[in-house]
Amino acid sequence: MTLLIALLLLCLLIITVCYVGWCAVSPWGTCVRCRPGGKNRTCRACNGTGMRPRLGWQLYTYARRLYRDGTR
Repeated sequence: MTLLIALLLLCLLIITVCYVGWCAVSPWGTCVRCRPGGKNRTCRACNGTGMRPRLGWQLYTYARRLYRDGTR
């Protein structure tokens, strides 16, 4: 049982590291709301660009801003 838990934790760690690397290399993804039709000028999520930051990048930016504001 402990071997199974260790393997699951290892897989979770590998997936997390890969996603963090993916967000570092390519922080912008396609907009979920505009994806089927391409660029939508009235989309509020991406301001009509068709690209918006990935969730991991948004969390990183939030944590960085929270740390910066807390150490002032």
